[in-house]
Amino acid sequence: MSRDEAADMVNSFLGVDRNVVMGHFAKMNGLHLKHSDVEDIYSVNHGLADKAVAEGKSAHEIKLYRDRSIRAFLLFLVCCTIFSNKSSYYVDVVYLQYFQDLSAVREWNWGAAALVHLQHYLDDACLVTVNQMAGYMSLLQGWIISHFPGLSVWAQDPIYSEGMPRNAKFVPGAGHREPSSYRNSLDNIQTYDCVFSPYDDHRHVRPLINSCWFSGWLRCGNLKAKHLPERVLRQFKHVQGIPRKPDLSATPGMSLCEIDRVFMEELDLRMIAEEMRGQAVVSAWDHEPGYMTWFYKVSHPVMRPVQAPVSPPRPPNLEVLIEAAEARNDPNMLQVCRGVRDEVERSLREGEAVEGTPVHGTLRRILNLLNPVLTCRRLKRGRGRRYNTRE
Repeated sequence: MSRDEAADMVNSFLGVDRNVVMGHFAKMNGLHLKHSDVEDIYSVNHGLADKAVAEGKSAHEIKLYRDRSIRAFLLFLVCCTIFSNKSSYYVDVVYLQYFQDLSAVREWNWGAAALVHLQHYLDDACLVTVNQMAGYMSLLQGWIISHFPGLSVWAQDPIYSEGMPRNAKFVPGAGHREPSSYRNSLDNIQTYDCVFSPYDDHRHVRPLINSCWFSGWLRCGNLKAKHLPERVLRQFKHVQGIPRKPDLSATPGMSLCEIDRVFMEELDLRMIAEEMRGQAVVSAWDHEPGYMTWFYKVSHPVMRPVQAPVSPPRPPNLEVLIEAAEARNDPNMLQVCRGVRDEVERSLREGEAVEGTPVHGTLRRILNLLNPVLTCRRLKRGRGRRYNTRE
């Protein structure tokens, strides 16, 4: 948007003189308005609307002033939340175009817009040279606190009820200045430290809409971001498996116009089908065989090395896994191997297989295979005792 186009839009939608608008743009060196300027526009038009009502002016004039104050309020609101930038004192007037027709405000896909902008800034924040971040930060903070309640200092608001927005539940406290504590917590996180689906008790207020299963590109303005629910099935209470490659869902190089066409015309075809969602979870750590091996190959399971204050923890929920295996009466493979070894040694010792025969050679090879396995298992168990942090 050019400066002339932006000035005309502010003049038409907010009632500010065009020359005054151009002066604001010159001071801000861009298509921006300071927070204080937007607050003044809101207050002035709100006052003019009240005055017009008191003087019995026409409904058209009253509506004109009220619409201007509403647009100023909404512009300030979205620029401090879902469209926030790295400054703390101005708004981008380009978003004013979404409030031209106030009756159509609810028809915009604000959820997709929030995700696209947040992911855009998350991508930038991954760079080592970046030390600031923007986007819908309250959404990100609420997501972190909901899924990792032990990672942050927070308290529940005593006046919160499930009929309120979920983020109203939290009163965050002061965080840690040094990142090492967060890194150490993430490196040592256990299954029971994560709440995979924290919104179950909120679904009667905000149901999970079917479009959340859309897999592909989302866009807002000239920004675009991938939305791939098949990679986070555990958050939807489904067993996580190895997902398909991202390029199969979000075709690389897709233009903005093509993204619009796909979202409008192929929305149902781009949904994650029931068979791809898999089974519902039973235990918090449920996943398909081979998933963890794949995950460690493609992700960064450990943060930057820091000096750990204590020994590494045992594997997540090891006690629960052992109890579940015992409840299922799973065979003890180590005991089976020992039994096979003892039987082979007895057969060789009592001469059941004559030395030099093929059977004797086979039994010797079996024994040679079993002994290293049992020895390695014994050594591992001996070393593992010092990691038992729960004894």
